[in-house]
Amino acid sequence: MRQKFFPFLGFWILQMLWVWTVSLPVTVLNSPAVTRYPQHSFGTGRDIAGIVLYSIGLAIEAVSDAQKYRFRSKHDSKAVCDKGLFAVSRHPNYFGEIIVHFAIYMIAVSPAANGFVRGQAFKALYATILGPFFLTFLLLFVSGISLAERPKAKSRYEKGNNWQGYKRWLDRTSVLIPFPPQLYEKMPTILKRTVFLEFPMYVFDPKKHSSAPQPGRTVNEDGGEPAERYRDDSPQSGEEQSVE
Repeated sequence: MRQKFFPFLGFWILQMLWVWTVSLPVTVLNSPAVTRYPQHSFGTGRDIAGIVLYSIGLAIEAVSDAQKYRFRSKHDSKAVCDKGLFAVSRHPNYFGEIIVHFAIYMIAVSPAANGFVRGQAFKALYATILGPFFLTFLLLFVSGISLAERPKAKSRYEKGNNWQGYKRWLDRTSVLIPFPPQLYEKMPTILKRTVFLEFPMYVFDPKKHSSAPQPGRTVNEDGGEPAERYRDDSPQSGEEQSVE
């Protein structure tokens, strides 16, 4: 327990920093520095747009979670969830979460945008955009997509777990921003890497990122070249044999 104390402490400190930073728009909005100014009535165009955006993001997040749960309950681990929202985005739940937090910022900054708040409070409200950007950074590069993309593809490839079907889904489906798969599949790589945020760190290349033999092949006992494998379906034998 003592050996794991500091890593454990660091983990919780990071969680505290995460929650505090993501909550900045609401925290600053309700601070005395802002509430001492007269506030406008709710219902401006910015408020309504924020509510609409929040509702869309929450709906995307909730529906995608429900779709993933239902799919997993009806299919085995080899199946690829490419239905519903997962047909247009590989991580629609993260996309919805990002929209939710930018919508919260839009509503929180409304007093400053409408001229009801001045001075340092004005600057502080606008600075809280750090919250949604920090969340986006974490989901893209730290805890979300980066932990799901290449590791999951590598696992599928090395276990021969419907790799071809999974690879087709990767090639046709946007990593985050929903987009028609028929168009995304034909899109130039440069657009995928920039506009659609499919960074090279997400891409799994079997030649670079896996030392395992290709699915359907095995390595000889002497460490030589992989040998093709086949199944003998004759009545005399049901075991796999190697072709020299």
